Amino acid sequence: MKDFWTYTSTSKDGNGREFVSSMEAKNYPFLATQFHPEKTTQVFYDGYGINHSWQSIKMNRYFADLFLQMARANTNSFGDFEETQPYLIQNYDLVPTTKYIGDVYIF
Repeated sequence: MKDFWTYTSTSKDGNGREFVSSMEAKNYPFLATQFHPEKTTQVFYDGYGINHSWQSIKMNRYFADLFLQMARANTNSFGDFEETQPYLIQNYDLVPTTKYIGDVYIF
């Protein structure tokens, strides 16, 4: 894996064991995270221990901007408005839950 990926950050689990938390491909426009960078600006419940510092929000913006830059570099197109409509996530049932932060859909 070290030939393909450059590790860009590590974190520690609840037992103190270090793991790779983000990485990017050396020769391809791929990146991967083991966390949800968007949670910093979207979840404001103190019980989850999410860092809302300006540094954390700035890093969140880095991921958002990089993702958009990579997406805009892709010239593929899904189709026009009408062709896209049947495939939208909003066509599926949203399942209410208190066990997960975010939307849950059943396919």
